[in-house]
Amino acid sequence: MRILHVSPQNYTGVLTLFAKGHRALGHESRLVTFYRAKSRYEEDICLDLPFVGPAEWLWKVKRALRVASLRVPFTGSKERIWWTPGLLERILLSFRELVWLPRLMVASRRYSLMDFDIYHLEGGMSFFRDGRDVKRLRAAGKHILSNYHGLDLRMRGAIRPVWEATEIHTTCEFDLYSRFPEIRYMFLPFDPESVPSASPLPGPVRVCHAPRIRSVKGTDRIVSVVEDLSREISVELVLIENMPHAEALRVKASCAIAIDQIADGDMGYGVNSLESLSMGIATVTNLSEAYRAFIPDHPFVLATPETLRGVLRELVLDGDLREKHASAGPRWIRRRHHWLTVAGQYHELYRELGWER
Repeated sequence: MRILHVSPQNYTGVLTLFAKGHRALGHESRLVTFYRAKSRYEEDICLDLPFVGPAEWLWKVKRALRVASLRVPFTGSKERIWWTPGLLERILLSFRELVWLPRLMVASRRYSLMDFDIYHLEGGMSFFRDGRDVKRLRAAGKHILSNYHGLDLRMRGAIRPVWEATEIHTTCEFDLYSRFPEIRYMFLPFDPESVPSASPLPGPVRVCHAPRIRSVKGTDRIVSVVEDLSREISVELVLIENMPHAEALRVKASCAIAIDQIADGDMGYGVNSLESLSMGIATVTNLSEAYRAFIPDHPFVLATPETLRGVLRELVLDGDLREKHASAGPRWIRRRHHWLTVAGQYHELYRELGWER
């Protein structure tokens, strides 16, 4: 079978692992991205399309227009969010798609983009917001899977024509899995061999935190708690932001504790945690009661905004407790998140749907 992953960017490098997993199981797989990720993860087919991506001028335009993709992140509402652009945003997107069209036609011919059997749309995104490309694929008998990473449905909302043309929706985000009965939960793939082993530096216990969006992670509270504790015990905070991925991994490996997020227990954990757990670093995050029941074998140290200070203090002072959680991490990652294991689960899903014999 031929499987194509379509994504605005190669989020945290995991999309490369999806393609690697398909190939390891004997299938052809490619990844096509709209633009290069800011952290410069490995690319396959990158179209370098204009008017999209992390450029600061583009974000200033989006903020000025108050576009629908900049909603406040989901904080507990059961509302189903649909992408609802205003007139000006629609006009600008129509202009962008007009500019994109010749490039997409050339890329389609060059890479035979219409000739795959299964299409994974990362974030429920196709090239056109009216879903014309997805509708054409469905009419040609192709299979469509939309995989949501979280902020797409929490902030932008689902793109209705793409959502309706999709045959199966998947996510690695527990809150989305809990909210939408039609979404299937799938673990995020990870390569444990891609990160170094932890080698904490001597001196104060280093606690790292690597937020992409601070408000989503509860960063202000984390900073406040660690700074407060540093006046009492030997601990220091290491913020990992705005640096190349290789450097971020090096810095993270020098720490003894990692904090993923404390803002929302249903948001759980992401690639930050997969990296730190694989390294053998005691990792702190917030998991709701339902999330804990869903993954009862997890190796996390649990904390909320209210309990973080006490949890972190105990973890800093108790080296044996840190080691207990640190040593459990790599085993759990291999069991739940290894890229080949996840690939096998996706192909089981294909067979269940009748896409693969």
